[in-house]
Amino acid sequence: MDFGTIRDSVMLVLMFIVFGVPALAISARIALKPVIEALVRLRDISATRGAVDSAPRLAALESEVSRLQVEVQRLSESEAFTRQLTQGATPKL
Repeated sequence: MDFGTIRDSVMLVLMFIVFGVPALAISARIALKPVIEALVRLRDISATRGAVDSAPRLAALESEVSRLQVEVQRLSESEAFTRQLTQGATPKL
């Protein structure tokens, strides 16, 4: 088979497309499937562990937010009381 003609080159390319591409695709799937499955499992494990680890942190943050809300309410009441006291006072000259 002489590779000098265009017809032979086209036939060689077509043979590669018909036989080579599917063979490469099947080989790649077989080779990459365990790697992809391992990555998916690792992502699932880290997501689960992250959710478990974040539960105590979330509870602590919620309690801190509640405490800060109470503190803001107290400060607002104190400011209102101080404003009422200063409005009733007469300035001294």
